[in-house]
Amino acid sequence: MKKIIFCFLMIVSLTNCQLVDVLEQDPMYKLDLEGAITTPDMAELALLGTYSYLPSTGLNYIYPVLSGSFMSGCMLRQDFITSGNAIYFSERYLNILSYSSFGDGEWKEAYNIIKNANFLLKALEGINEKDFKPGRKTEMIGECHFLIAFAYYRLLRQFGEYWDMTSKYGVLIRNELPAVSNAVKARATVADSYKEIFSHLEIALTQTPEYTVSTLASKQAAKALKAEVLFLQGDYENAAIAADEAITNVNPLENSYEDVFAKAESSKEIIFSRGFSTDEISSVSYYLEQSCGVGLWGPTQTYLDLIEGDPRQSVVVDQKDITYKGNVYPDRYTVGKLYRGADAGMPVLFMRTAELYLIKAEALARSNASIADAWAPIKQLRIRAGSSQLAEPATREALMEEIFKEWLVELAFENWHEWFAVQRFDKLFVMSESLSDQLAKEQEEGDSYAEAYLERIRWKRIYNIPTAELNANAACEPNPGY
Repeated sequence: MKKIIFCFLMIVSLTNCQLVDVLEQDPMYKLDLEGAITTPDMAELALLGTYSYLPSTGLNYIYPVLSGSFMSGCMLRQDFITSGNAIYFSERYLNILSYSSFGDGEWKEAYNIIKNANFLLKALEGINEKDFKPGRKTEMIGECHFLIAFAYYRLLRQFGEYWDMTSKYGVLIRNELPAVSNAVKARATVADSYKEIFSHLEIALTQTPEYTVSTLASKQAAKALKAEVLFLQGDYENAAIAADEAITNVNPLENSYEDVFAKAESSKEIIFSRGFSTDEISSVSYYLEQSCGVGLWGPTQTYLDLIEGDPRQSVVVDQKDITYKGNVYPDRYTVGKLYRGADAGMPVLFMRTAELYLIKAEALARSNASIADAWAPIKQLRIRAGSSQLAEPATREALMEEIFKEWLVELAFENWHEWFAVQRFDKLFVMSESLSDQLAKEQEEGDSYAEAYLERIRWKRIYNIPTAELNANAACEPNPGY
């Protein structure tokens, strides 16, 4: 992928006669790239370059995959490590969930996707459709709109008050090519942020190609994303319908839970992912080796208690001896589901069919469907896993407990699923011993201290807007509490 991007940048450089003297270059937002993409081949190359900004190597791999597990109380570094930080500085501030600059990389890469997709859409307008293979130009337009919708969705759930349709703290909508005139811009409301996402999804749903591989946008991925966005929005009735429509024979559940991760790149259950080329694997593998292979980080006791007895336990977590600084620590738990050896990376699993089953179950439960209907998708996942816990819950409270557990067993350590689950089910202080211990200390000081602490935690359910954006864009408001 890096080679593809390099080639694309070379094309831009060679076709732009203004970039002849580095001392005379305009700022990046003023570069005149008109004419850089004039053929279908160039357009295809630019599209691959846009995909490359999905969370990728090294640091930008660990952030979107494991940091949500860490903050939710499901993951922590091993207790024998007494110096350094797990997943960067966040552990230092775990008790207040302070990560004011934690999401800078995700913000930057999401807006790179949006910027490049917008540029490609503009360039496609100037290329004759007859030059493409039949239907391909239409498909590329659909893919661009899917990537834009996907980027805004991730931005909204990480940086915006996605749960409050009346909130003014939405995303920055960048639907024009970068220029000095539009560099300073206010954030959209949350309601308008959702409208923007759905406007791109409408196009993606009709113009993206059919599913071929999980690393490319498809109609199936667009359907799954629609279900995710409606679910994030809290429109549970429509989310249940969308999830049901997205569950198709094109992307069936694997026969076994283990096969999802063993096959990974070839598993059709994975609807959309970020794959890695051979020259990227080493960087991804290094961080997986440190976090899962060597086992410097592992599941917390609260997570182990929750998954105890489930047949997926042997896939999700691994128990082994860990050697650290010459000492051997026997029978330690690590995260096993993502790790396939020191030289094999693991795609970032953005969407898979099992998530649609869970969205359908929870959305039905929250929109007052029958217990039987809401339980059916959970039962299917447990049958696939070989679980004996298949009896229908007797009450709605018991149903919600089982749905919460299923989120954390089926999808933990993949893509922030457990973080959003502990928020929806109000389980953050149940899962995180660090936070509950700190709350107890605050309560010892008095009720006002405890309430102030809880208010800070409520603020910290989303990232702050990166400092670089706030410094450059005076119209962009920071999030409350930062």
